[in-house]
Amino acid sequence: MWNVSQIKKEFPVFEKYPSLVFLDNASTTQKPRAVLKAMTDFYENDNANVNRGVYAMAERADAAYESARRSCAEFVGAEVDEIVFVKNATEAANLVASSFGEKVVGSDDGASPDNIVVTELEHHSNFLPWQELASRKGADLRIMRVDLKTGNLVDGSLKLIDEKTKIVAVTMMSNVLGVMPDISGIVEAAHAVGAKVVCDAAQSAAHERLDMKKLDVDFAFVTGHKIFGPMGIGFLYGKKELLEKMPPIMTGGGMIKDLPDTWLDSPSRFEAGTPNVAGAVGLMAAIEFIRNVPKGWNVHEDKLAKIAKDKLSGLEKVHVFPCENSIVSFSIEGVHPHDIASILADNDICVRAGHHCAKPLMKALGVNATVRASFSIYNTEEDVDKLISAVKEVLNTFE
Repeated sequence: MWNVSQIKKEFPVFEKYPSLVFLDNASTTQKPRAVLKAMTDFYENDNANVNRGVYAMAERADAAYESARRSCAEFVGAEVDEIVFVKNATEAANLVASSFGEKVVGSDDGASPDNIVVTELEHHSNFLPWQELASRKGADLRIMRVDLKTGNLVDGSLKLIDEKTKIVAVTMMSNVLGVMPDISGIVEAAHAVGAKVVCDAAQSAAHERLDMKKLDVDFAFVTGHKIFGPMGIGFLYGKKELLEKMPPIMTGGGMIKDLPDTWLDSPSRFEAGTPNVAGAVGLMAAIEFIRNVPKGWNVHEDKLAKIAKDKLSGLEKVHVFPCENSIVSFSIEGVHPHDIASILADNDICVRAGHHCAKPLMKALGVNATVRASFSIYNTEEDVDKLISAVKEVLNTFE
């Protein structure tokens, strides 16, 4: 049975700051006690470099690191050797663009150039690497537009994918609007012309159960800090047959089979140098925490967001953008989003104000910034009430 009060007790931050209303979960989530304990335990008991030593502590570190990889694979329905540890979603996207993208995207040979298709919904981490790759290779960058009434991609967007498309980059869930594009339709259209799909699952992983085999995307990435895990750790999923053909983009210790340039098999070839072992251990603990959360977690989040959306929409001068799921983005006529966030912060309410690393979407919405409230499993209806009360204070302040 769902019990948000019990869930909230698992997060030490709320014991330390009882009045805290944390509504910036789309940026990063708070960390449960189990994650903090797992990382502390590693450093106190098993701190050794991986794939280097034969002593007991090193062997325990090796086992913990690879256990974390197995946990990530199970979390997204992948094979163990299809998981590459990275710092974050940004590194994962750049890895694919700089390794796979450089191989498959050609320059203009006098005929029509290759193209890369992205959407207006993308976070910069899944937009800028493709923009830069297209620029380097003389390829076209095509952008699927957003329907401003619904927040979804406009009808006919799939027509941008053609026989010259090499890569389609798409988010599973917008970090600004919370909308979730039809991934299956995009995958079908891309694969029909031989293009590969790169999916940003960073935002959706904390709200939806993922199954890469069922989705049939070619690459996807998840970042730990958005799923109750530590910062500085995440993973790239890639189909094994694609990863094995990709060259590394960083060379160094732990990724070479023989000199001068014989690389180890994936995923080791992409993990040069000392990895964030404690981060991987913390990520494994976060995944285990998610597995043990009672059913109804995403329903709970979505319910809170809907209540907030409905109440905000009823306030004069407040404009709510077309949002879905656990995210509510809004603005107030005549008030800068940073001023709104500042007054909310004075009331111990944490929201995000700005362009949310999604400037293409901001431009489409006709704004420079929004205020975003994003909900997680530890939020309550009381949090929504406090948000609405603080927004009313903003309205009174600027009337």
